[in-house]
Amino acid sequence: MKTFRLFVLFACCLIVSNAVYGQQQVAGSTTTRILTLEDCLKIAAGENLDVQSALARVNGAAADLKTAQGQYLPTASGSLGYGRSIPLSNTQTAFVGGIPITQEIDAVRLNVFNASVDIGYNAFDFFQRENTISQRTHTFEAVNQNVAIARQRALFNVRNQYLAVLRAKQVVNVRREDLEVGRKQLERIKAQQQAGVVAIAAVFAQEADLGTRELNFAQAENDLETAKGTLLTTLGMNPGLAIDISETGIKTEVSQEELALFRTQYTSQKVVMDQAFAKRIDRSAANETVLASEAGLAAAKASYLPTVGIGAGWSWQNFQISGFENSRPFIGGRISFNIFDGFQRDQSVQNVQVQLTQNQIQLRQTEQRIAADVQNAFIQLNASEKNLDITARALKAAQQNFEAAEERFKVGAANILDLTTANANLATAKINRINAQYNYLGAQYQMKFALGILDEQGSTK
Repeated sequence: MKTFRLFVLFACCLIVSNAVYGQQQVAGSTTTRILTLEDCLKIAAGENLDVQSALARVNGAAADLKTAQGQYLPTASGSLGYGRSIPLSNTQTAFVGGIPITQEIDAVRLNVFNASVDIGYNAFDFFQRENTISQRTHTFEAVNQNVAIARQRALFNVRNQYLAVLRAKQVVNVRREDLEVGRKQLERIKAQQQAGVVAIAAVFAQEADLGTRELNFAQAENDLETAKGTLLTTLGMNPGLAIDISETGIKTEVSQEELALFRTQYTSQKVVMDQAFAKRIDRSAANETVLASEAGLAAAKASYLPTVGIGAGWSWQNFQISGFENSRPFIGGRISFNIFDGFQRDQSVQNVQVQLTQNQIQLRQTEQRIAADVQNAFIQLNASEKNLDITARALKAAQQNFEAAEERFKVGAANILDLTTANANLATAKINRINAQYNYLGAQYQMKFALGILDEQGSTK
């Protein structure tokens, strides 16, 4: 029996131990989430804080527009009333033969009931309502377009950050390959030193070179993690989340035919500039704010003029003590004119005029920014296209030089320093080629964004 109890106790301990170990395994495990460019764009379109803030302002502009439109509707008001008179004294004094005689009288309390309904309509106000509605309509359009602007900028930034992660991944691969080459070279040099072919100094030199390669690899890994964190932050996600990204939909190798086709779309800077002015949403939004201020100024000036209104209603009164009852409908018109309001209208007109001037300046600033964006996009596109050709030729030459140095080293015609230098130059050429490829992709995005034709899928409209 004692043995059985010991066995049960041991089994329980084993079960508990396995359960704890399993929980530790689950808790310590990390799942890497794979993100495509399309995934990132969808997340950014909905979760970006700038987009959410712009959407919130849309609701406010819509409410203001409805308020203005409601001015065309008639107004109606009603009232109910009840009154009761309470006498201050219940005695009366009279004089008989000069002698005052006071007597009690019955207190009279009068109950009064009344009700009324009034309906009014502003028939004409010298287009003040029309201009107010126009002002808020243009404001609503501008706010709506600001949502699209915020979304475009968020998606543009996400694309660039996505490319930055892909670029960092490729650099890590290059540094990893370079590190493996360095380790093999060290093993080779050690074997040659043991065989008496090279001096011990060659081993020391290769070990120092290997340390440099290890540092480069570690730095590349750090740059990759930093790029991932920046991307996640823009997406509104935890920057410490374990992710990897897919190269699906990203084409880094560009043929000469593709280069020529893309170049033909942007041969004339003037044509491109005109296209940008026509397509850029921020210019359209800035123009809507100018139109809103112009309509607001017209509405403010109309406040100096009279308004014409009509009204109708019904009233009823009942005096309970006498049984008197009065009920009558009425209809009429009015002309209202504000003679003096403490210069409030003057100040309102001045404020709207200042706002109009500011919005006009903002429109010109937006146009200047668009022009600068287009010019910078041209510069970046031309430079990145040239770098594609330069880095391709440099990479080919570095590869050939490394292969030649390796062959010379095998036959003793080159030393370890020559081989190490050739290998370092090859790694640099590979990284320069990677940078050139992703810079060109980024320049394409920049040009399309400058023209206002970059949609959520990265294609042209």
